Amino acid sequence: MANLVSLEQLRHFVHLNSEGEAAVLWVAGRQLALITVPQLHLAGVGRGGVRRRRDNGTLHRMYRGVYLVGHPTPVPGAVELGAVLACGDGAFVGYRSAAALWGLVARAGDGVDIAVVGRRCRSREGVRVHAVEGLAPADRGDKNGIPVTSPARTVVDFAAVASREEVERAIAEACALKLTNEQLIRAAGDRAPNRPGVAAVHAILGQPGGPRRTRSEGERALLRLIRAARLPVPATDVPLLGFTADYLWAEQRVIVELDSYPAHGHRAAFERDHRRDVVHRDAGYEVLRFTGRQLKHEPFYVVAVIARALDRRTRG
Repeated sequence: MANLVSLEQLRHFVHLNSEGEAAVLWVAGRQLALITVPQLHLAGVGRGGVRRRRDNGTLHRMYRGVYLVGHPTPVPGAVELGAVLACGDGAFVGYRSAAALWGLVARAGDGVDIAVVGRRCRSREGVRVHAVEGLAPADRGDKNGIPVTSPARTVVDFAAVASREEVERAIAEACALKLTNEQLIRAAGDRAPNRPGVAAVHAILGQPGGPRRTRSEGERALLRLIRAARLPVPATDVPLLGFTADYLWAEQRVIVELDSYPAHGHRAAFERDHRRDVVHRDAGYEVLRFTGRQLKHEPFYVVAVIARALDRRTRG
């Protein structure tokens, strides 16, 4: 867990304790083993001292003006925090790097994307700087002590640098992880109407059936299959009669549920799903259930069953 140390906090520590090694280790212990040049100087380590520590291997340069203390291998999160420290006040991990930090994408790519608010800051080796005129409190986040754009704002900015499929998947993951929701994402876009990614996000949220905001890759694969078969696109994760329908064709009153072992591998989950199906069927809905194995190995069967149910319900 990182805990950024301000110069005022460091000055207070030096006043109560001492400068030198103790102060350096105190800062590094709170900043994932990182320290900046201004912090080193305030701790009593001048330019010559910085040079000697680099030569003897107790300081290792990460970015210009930012060093690792004691060892050259960064711990998780240190690369992102180091980029924030290199850019100074008003800097937040953003864009693709923020999406990776929140777990919305698998990899951040090369370098770290940093959003810098209200001032100019140049990109440098390993750091891509994005100028941001303003960032509302609701759009500022914290991930294990690392300043980062909020999940909702991250989705909006990510849409400016990613493909539509990547953005749709990121929205799905953000909602599945309960980091944010569609309402918060729309609000983040409304607070930054001129950002390049806003239009793409609104288009995804407004598409027929809504975004692919299901809980697993298998459930997203089913939506892709439905679209490829040119069937009507269902709404997803719909609150209905005290439960949630995975996929709902409201006009035809057809529900599809996708089962998987992790979600249905114990009795309580099985009984809950049975009650849900009974309630929905009693209300006049046709409920279809498929397994992940069927979706993977029998996709034509799955789509044929859905198509027949929709046709049967349409004809009355």
